[in-house]
Amino acid sequence: MPPARPRRSSLKFSWRTFAIGIVLLVGLFVIHSRYAGGFERADLVAYDLRINRLTPTAPTGVVAIAAIDDKSISELGQWPWPRSVLARLVTALKDYKASVISFDVMVTETDNGDLMRSNIAKRLAGLGIKQQSIGDALGSSNDDAFADAMKAQGTTILGYSFQSHYFKVRDEAANRGFLTKIREPGPMTYGIVRSAAGATHDLIHAEAYLPPVKVLNDAARGIGFVDVDADADGELRHMLTVVKFDGRYCVPLFLATASAFAGSQTMSLSLDASGVTNVAIGPVKIPVDDYGQMLVNYRRGKHPFPYYSISDIINHTVPPEKLAGKIVLVGATAHALGDRAVTPIGADLPRVEIHAHAIDNVLAGDFIRNPFESREITLYATLVIGLAMALAVAWLSATGSAAAGVIIIGGYYIYAQYQLYNHGLVIGIAFPLVTAIAIYMVLAGYRYVTEGLEKRYLRVAFEHYLHPHVVAALVENPGALKLSGERRHLTILFADIVNYTGLTERTDPAALVALLNDYMTKMTDRILESGGVVDKIRGDGIMAFWGAPLDFPNHARAAVETGLAMLAELDAMRARDPRFVDLEIGVGIATGDGIVGNFGGERRFDYSVIGDTVNLASRLEGLTRQFKVRLLVSLHTYNEAGKDFIVRELGQVKVKGKEQYVPIVEIAGRENDSVDPVFYRRFADALKMIREGSAPSALRELEELSAERPNDTPVHIFLDRLNENREHPPVDMIFEFDSK
Repeated sequence: MPPARPRRSSLKFSWRTFAIGIVLLVGLFVIHSRYAGGFERADLVAYDLRINRLTPTAPTGVVAIAAIDDKSISELGQWPWPRSVLARLVTALKDYKASVISFDVMVTETDNGDLMRSNIAKRLAGLGIKQQSIGDALGSSNDDAFADAMKAQGTTILGYSFQSHYFKVRDEAANRGFLTKIREPGPMTYGIVRSAAGATHDLIHAEAYLPPVKVLNDAARGIGFVDVDADADGELRHMLTVVKFDGRYCVPLFLATASAFAGSQTMSLSLDASGVTNVAIGPVKIPVDDYGQMLVNYRRGKHPFPYYSISDIINHTVPPEKLAGKIVLVGATAHALGDRAVTPIGADLPRVEIHAHAIDNVLAGDFIRNPFESREITLYATLVIGLAMALAVAWLSATGSAAAGVIIIGGYYIYAQYQLYNHGLVIGIAFPLVTAIAIYMVLAGYRYVTEGLEKRYLRVAFEHYLHPHVVAALVENPGALKLSGERRHLTILFADIVNYTGLTERTDPAALVALLNDYMTKMTDRILESGGVVDKIRGDGIMAFWGAPLDFPNHARAAVETGLAMLAELDAMRARDPRFVDLEIGVGIATGDGIVGNFGGERRFDYSVIGDTVNLASRLEGLTRQFKVRLLVSLHTYNEAGKDFIVRELGQVKVKGKEQYVPIVEIAGRENDSVDPVFYRRFADALKMIREGSAPSALRELEELSAERPNDTPVHIFLDRLNENREHPPVDMIFEFDSK
């Protein structure tokens, strides 16, 4: 009779545990104050995951993209195109009645064709030809054509870039073309700038800028900078709304475009000692951080903005209503041009589309407020969560405190998602969740790990060489640690590498160990996932069993399914790792009674199984070499496992160490998978003919099967047996093998 369990004492509040929790909470706040940037970066990564769980926000439908794509390059020629092509594009968009055109394309150097034209003009002038005649002969320049088209359209905005606003480029070649002073007409700037008295803000600033060619700069409605800054992890989540240059507060392309579409509403900027406090276009306030960065509310879903090939626009094949009254962004989308970025909604997004998302945010007034706005909420929430977790662990049981932790963490996450979804406010989750998890782990480790010394001692002592099920049973019943066993109905599996000796001879020892470790990891994972016990691993061999220490509803089926899973895993390893290309294994499975328990000496023993069934499974694994098949089971195993496998019975065998003949079955796969069952059914028909005394018919059937699969060893074994005994054909296929 097992000893009675001691009664569990009632739980009491542990003041020491709670006090440790308070100290830990204070320490976490100190760490946060020193490494706040790390937590903010973690919140940005978490933000990517969170927004992709929200319902996609529909775009306004105002923004379209004129794409420099593969089709346009194929039809219009290699990029960059002559400016005359861009002139045709602007003229076509004017015909379409596009409201605003914005170029996310740099036009900072004179057109190549114009340079050639200028050289020719100089030579002709040197020959004494009049300028009027030269102009008539050469025609207008490409840049002039583009400028004229922009003037006629009236609302075309060009992009420009700054020299790095974080460090000054000292290479003169890299500086070529950059201007350190604004050239009039200058970049678009904020119409109203409010600066608090005595403010000493340190904005993002630039040392120089690279404007469009002057004739184009003069013709455009305005120019806006296209610079963007990736976050620390390389993702583009923010758009700059202001860069200070030459005493002016310059506006980005996306805000310049939105302002032009809104009727040139006034853009305003407010500053104080901490930096940017407010950015607005007319009545629309744009939430930004201290550096003036706007968190882009990316429109998720498939193709939120329509793309139209520039060649189609120039050829007027796009339906007019698709572009009329729209903002049209011109930018590169062809992969070969490389103007792409990593974003929360995709790792390969054309940068022109990022501008589209930002413009759509402004026009819809649909923003996500930066997490910097919610710092106080995050800190207060962390304080409450930390105290609640410390109380839970100090007062409740291990299960109760874990459940309380799930409720606390889950509740806060739901609240944070609610604020994001309904109010566009990003509340930090990294610091609160790290605090909750750290307090739970430390306090639970302090209180509960020390309360179960005996159980934990047993786990540490045995978990390295016993199955977790066995360890759990021992923890609950330490009295089971004795040399004993019991008879159980089990299924045993053996798996060995074919020609392992040859493998060891041709493989470097270090490489062999690495190969075996990878192989054993994958194979034992499949066994443990099925609920089996990995009994032994010796060299290249694995022994496993099902049916103990816990009852198993159909251990024969579990073993067969595992055998097939191991073979499938090996096929997958072959496909992805050249080390396993020539590796093959044999699997043998037998079902029957066995003695399972702790076997060994007083100081060292193993939980294992012994008996005739173990020997049979080992012999069946060896027979896979004789028949050159991958998986052999006893007929008893097959009958218990169920009949929905593709199989063929191979007759009866008498293996070494057994007096009785055992019917054996090859299992080739499951029904409805990639294995053709017809071949195996015809083989079964041939065996049935032999048993019914129709050996000639069986011989003909087997010869046909041999023609179909000349390398199938069981077919050849059956043919050889029938051909050897034509005068006295056998009434069954019976084999006897002296070796394993």
